[in-house]
Amino acid sequence: MPNLSRAIIDALLPQGPAWTPEADSDYDNLLEGIADNSEAVRAALDALRYLRDPERTSILSDLELEYAVIPSSAATEAERRQRLKAVMFRRSELPTYDMLAEKLQDAGFDVQVHANSPAVDPNTFLAQNFNMTCGDILPGGNDAQCGEPEAYCARVGGELLVNGEIFWQLPNYTCLCGEADAACGEAGASCGEYDGVTMFPLLYDVPADAGYWPLIFFVGGDATRDPVTGELTSIDIAPVAIERRLEFRRIILRYKPMASWAGLVVVYG
Repeated sequence: MPNLSRAIIDALLPQGPAWTPEADSDYDNLLEGIADNSEAVRAALDALRYLRDPERTSILSDLELEYAVIPSSAATEAERRQRLKAVMFRRSELPTYDMLAEKLQDAGFDVQVHANSPAVDPNTFLAQNFNMTCGDILPGGNDAQCGEPEAYCARVGGELLVNGEIFWQLPNYTCLCGEADAACGEAGASCGEYDGVTMFPLLYDVPADAGYWPLIFFVGGDATRDPVTGELTSIDIAPVAIERRLEFRRIILRYKPMASWAGLVVVYG
């Protein structure tokens, strides 16, 4: 089937047998060569209209960079395009827990978002969680019992996600009070000398004032609530691929309601 450029050339030629080349003749091959050259240029120009289409763009990594989407190293190209599409075409609306859950699930995370209403102590789920309990079903579908490769005891708890990662930077002093050589006259005892900087992540604690608890929501697996009061009673631990940890946290920070903290009931693996 002739390409579009060859069809255009044939349509522009004058009428008559002299302008109708015999198939596979030198004249026909000459026109095919001209058409192929023009078709390559036409196709390249035609592709420009898809540069900002996440499903068809030829500069996928550039578009991801523009929208601050960091792809997972294990993601396929189709998955990358789908996650970029979810970011590019998000609706202009106030952030809600439902919207956050939708964005996380559109990105391929098997998690749910639970409002802490009526409010309970977030430490119930963030400081007292276990990797498995009696009666659980392991990710592979087997019972949580001895001998199963996925069955291991661990207290995993949870974490509070408030902002992007913030670090305190403190000098790593080479001479400290109480050390053996920290005395006047010692050659290595120089006040204020340090050999590097140690970075400590800023960690957040659940406020003791119960008035703040409704501002902490949870991201995790299935949850159960008290049938009478509606309070959260349990939240399953949701698995998140370790290589997607940064992407997972970025989505939450981008779409969570303002002035709220996210309690992550997840395990990275």
